Amino acid sequence: MQRARLLPSLCLRWHRLGQLPGRLTCSASAGQRYAIPTPPVWTFPAPPPVPPSHQQRFLSTERKSKRNTTSSRPPASIEEVWTQLEAYYQQHSLLSYEHCQRLLEHLQQEKTSTVSGEQVHFLLGSCVPELLPARSAQERLQLFQSLWAQLLKLGQPTLAHYHTRLQVMRQNRLSVPDHRSLLAEIAVYHGAADAELYSDLLDVACAAGNMRQVSELLAEMREHNFALTERNFHSLLLGHARNGDLVGTESVVGSMRSAGIELGTSATEALRFEALVENGQLERAREVLQATTGFSHAQLLQMLRAVVAAKDVNSQLVQLLVSEMPREFLTGLDLPPALKSLCIQLLHDGRPEVVIQLVAALPAPNHTQNQNVDEYGSLLLQEFFRANIPLTKTLQFARQLVERGQNPRALHLLVELALRRLPSSALGCLEALAAAGEELRPHYFWPLILHHYLREGESGMLRLVAEMQRLRVECDEETLRQYLLPHLTQTLAQPLETVKALEAVGIRPSLSLGPVLGILLQQHQLPEVLDLLKRYPTRLELSTLLQPLASLAVNARATKRYQPFAQLVQALQQKALQREEDFVGALLLHMCGPQTRLRQEPAALLRFVHELQRLELQLSPAAAEALLSVARQATKDEDSAQGLGKALQKMRNSKLTLPAETASLHGGFIKHPRDMSLDELECHLVELEAKQLNPRGVLRRLLQLSVRSGRLERAQQLLGKCQALKVHTSAGMLASILDLHIKLSDLPRAQKTLEQLRSSYPAFQLDEHKLIDYAALLVRGEQLEAAKQLLRQRSEEHKIVGGDYVIKNVWQLLNNVAQMAASLPPSGSEEKATNHTREMLDYLRDLGYCQSHNALLGPVVREWLLKGDLDAAVAEFQRLASKHKHTPLQFEMLSLLVRLGNGDEQELARFQASNTTPQTAQQHLATVTTTVSRVHGAANMNSALLLALAESGTETQLRRLIINPEFRINHELLLKNCEHLGQEGAVRTLLRLARGVRGVQRTIDEQKIYDLLLAHFCRSNDYEAALNLFERLEADDELKVSQEFLRNLVQLLNVNQVEIPSGIALRAQIR
Repeated sequence: MQRARLLPSLCLRWHRLGQLPGRLTCSASAGQRYAIPTPPVWTFPAPPPVPPSHQQRFLSTERKSKRNTTSSRPPASIEEVWTQLEAYYQQHSLLSYEHCQRLLEHLQQEKTSTVSGEQVHFLLGSCVPELLPARSAQERLQLFQSLWAQLLKLGQPTLAHYHTRLQVMRQNRLSVPDHRSLLAEIAVYHGAADAELYSDLLDVACAAGNMRQVSELLAEMREHNFALTERNFHSLLLGHARNGDLVGTESVVGSMRSAGIELGTSATEALRFEALVENGQLERAREVLQATTGFSHAQLLQMLRAVVAAKDVNSQLVQLLVSEMPREFLTGLDLPPALKSLCIQLLHDGRPEVVIQLVAALPAPNHTQNQNVDEYGSLLLQEFFRANIPLTKTLQFARQLVERGQNPRALHLLVELALRRLPSSALGCLEALAAAGEELRPHYFWPLILHHYLREGESGMLRLVAEMQRLRVECDEETLRQYLLPHLTQTLAQPLETVKALEAVGIRPSLSLGPVLGILLQQHQLPEVLDLLKRYPTRLELSTLLQPLASLAVNARATKRYQPFAQLVQALQQKALQREEDFVGALLLHMCGPQTRLRQEPAALLRFVHELQRLELQLSPAAAEALLSVARQATKDEDSAQGLGKALQKMRNSKLTLPAETASLHGGFIKHPRDMSLDELECHLVELEAKQLNPRGVLRRLLQLSVRSGRLERAQQLLGKCQALKVHTSAGMLASILDLHIKLSDLPRAQKTLEQLRSSYPAFQLDEHKLIDYAALLVRGEQLEAAKQLLRQRSEEHKIVGGDYVIKNVWQLLNNVAQMAASLPPSGSEEKATNHTREMLDYLRDLGYCQSHNALLGPVVREWLLKGDLDAAVAEFQRLASKHKHTPLQFEMLSLLVRLGNGDEQELARFQASNTTPQTAQQHLATVTTTVSRVHGAANMNSALLLALAESGTETQLRRLIINPEFRINHELLLKNCEHLGQEGAVRTLLRLARGVRGVQRTIDEQKIYDLLLAHFCRSNDYEAALNLFERLEADDELKVSQEFLRNLVQLLNVNQVEIPSGIALRAQIR
């Protein structure tokens, strides 16, 4: 239905242009020459007005908000392309050649056509200069021929199609190569040609000036006894004129007189005028124009086409023709469509002077209130750029539009078009705009700044700023912060030189110093900031530096640089523009904002306050009270709170006032739900439900935090409450619900939630880690291809960040692939040799989700182990080590091979399919250790083998290896691995290692291993396991437990309020 709307709209336009009803006559005197005939009984409503979204939007005097760039979209469907073509036509009364080409591509790619013959017929009739003026006749003919081929797919062309074909040839002034072959083709399906078809052929031949073919057609018409009509005489008159035969045109007029056809009509005289103009008889043409009255505007337009087509345009004739046109035809918000099409054709023929001359002859539009004043000639300005017209001519045209009152904002439009299409010419357009007395604003130069940066680098940007000063445009702070400084990375390496360079191009230090300091503070360049403050006495607006200073405070707390930070605050305070504003208090409150580390560490806050108080800095009473409230909420230590209160009391100054935005942000510190912890939200929910108040916002926030923290059972309860109360599901809430279903492994509900999220919020971008987790769930449900398609779709629509941020999620996905691959029944030797996990990893790497990483290569090896193919697992291990210099599953492989080499029956049964024996396992162990040594070195390999033996070997093997004097290990790596095993709770492995290293101090201290184990029990709050460990050690007469071990054990027991055994109390010297 959308595709069918355009044809009636176009037909209505033909009616309005004054064409007679009935089949379109082929007379050369017809005013607007379109190719599609108009049915006699069609009446159509007016086309709908162009919606605001389709209207041209141009550079305004107000600043435009920055828009987010969108990622690449999938190709548009044929319905969408047709809608775009229709919208373009409704706006400009023209067709876009690009839209036609895209429609043609869709038609050529479709196996079964989704368009009707009427729609293809419309496209065929559009290949005329009136609708595609920017293209040459050959390009329009090529498009027509391609569309004709698509028409043949739908069936045999009708007689109307052939008439349209001839009209397209006539309007493009192209002759039919062999008219007899065409007539024979038509006769096969539609019978012998009638007089109308011969008249069409005669029109085509005459329009092209092919008089030889004209003679042949006239002879055939005499054979068929077809009498010549007025239309035929008009065609012959035009044909002789196109052939340069004015004598022939007079003979045609004589023949018309002999045939009793009335002479002197407007149609005949219009063609005589056209014939005289085309042959350079301008004076005679003027006489014809002045002697004849009653020309229609369509005839006048055709006469105007002939005048402007001449090599030397007669401006007086142009003025006369325009003056003869009806006033209502010329006065509108834009040029009449026919004149607009003519101008575009002239521009692409390289004749901008004629366009300027023609538009200058037109009257200015009469604008009423609330009408756009910038539409007139706007499309022509775009065509000036598309046709690569020199900038001087484009500027001349724009100035003329302004001077004649046709478009007061033409120069503004030209600036915007230059910024979009040809940035290199934009500066000249801005100069013209300034010369016209218009005020230039800094944001006009934003696209140019980026363009100069990409083309000429930082020096190009600075030169442009100098040009701005020449045009009397002061660079404002927003331009400096958002566009200049973020791209002056090399210049900012020397901050002092940066300020001097900006001053050299006209930016005063009073303007540039604040933004430069902000960037340096973000980069934690404290000495450079102090140096600039000493060199320049400029007063600063310190409120813009609060955020970067708060960021610097995080670094100062971590590096214990409290004193330099306080000195910086003092230096800034001395340069404050508003002396009565409480800069110090506002800064401290920003440093203690919601979700900040300092808010939870009163001791660090006290250090900052002490350093500031030592430098005699002051703050307002309101800030002091707010800070003291923060400290009391964060700690129960009264001594710390009192110390902070005393320091703040010394710093109070009642003359200082806290800035309004800071006071409102921190007044009373009543927490917003987004700043509450889980426990606080739970309490707040209970209060709201008890008071029967609206709990929807709290429920939404509580649900999101519960899912994020892994409280899945509570999250399910909250989801039920939300559904019962019909809480509005925002995009973030739906993403959390999706994450909940993924963590619960509920694939059907996860799929349903994802569909709801995409349909309700199509622009919402799901976090990468959630998307990968969903793909892992699909793989668990044996939907590997669906998971791949999901991941590829995301990479096509959005830029993939990937990296360490999602490495755990990718690892889980690969593990699921390995599990799924191991569960698949082997279907042959080829399938057996396929590693699905490796293919998935390569797929993810190609899409940008991850890179080669030791952890991500582990599931590749694990797939072979799960399949029971030890030989393939060892071969894969070697291949990955050689290619990526990683040894994935090193500890697991060594431990497994040690167990197999020792004849573990359970493990041997797992790998029975690969005929694994203890002997082959020992050979594989030698291969793996050699590979690890080649990648990491012998010492690192020995450390790993030592832990593998502690895990899976015998105590004799472990002890024999340890006491071997040639056995070298990496002590730091061994200790690090032991700490990792302690965190994982590998108690048995560490105990065996501790017994094995007893008495051999060159490996690792035995007591250190017990300390690691106890630390693990303390983290897990498992005091019973800690007591069992102590009893085991106590029973060993050769070991003496350290005092640090005992103190940590006692602390664990005290935390759990467990009675300390007397033996431990005695050993720990507890009274």
